[in-house]
Amino acid sequence: ENLGKWLNNQRAVYKKGKLDETRQQRLEELGVNWNPKDAVNNRKWMHTFNLLVKFKEREGHCRVPDKHKEDGENLGEWLSQQKHAHSKGRLDPERYGKLKELGVEW
Repeated sequence: ENLGKWLNNQRAVYKKGKLDETRQQRLEELGVNWNPKDAVNNRKWMHTFNLLVKFKEREGHCRVPDKHKEDGENLGEWLSQQKHAHSKGRLDPERYGKLKELGVEW
């Protein structure tokens, strides 16, 4: 069994609530992320948010045109998706706070 398979098995046991506490603590001390997809999504979101920060520094506002691309990323579409998620009550409150603080108009 390779390390990746072993770690995925530990995650599965953890999700079922059956991972030994000592093992869980040791793995967390090593920096194990129990939900790696969430970590990837968070990194991607922060990357695009930082592109919005860059846009605002250059343009002086956060009114990104729908089809605008920033460093190859479709920033306008991303921002529209954030606004849509917020209107449906699905935008994480922390993310909403970051966008609002930056000056996104809802």
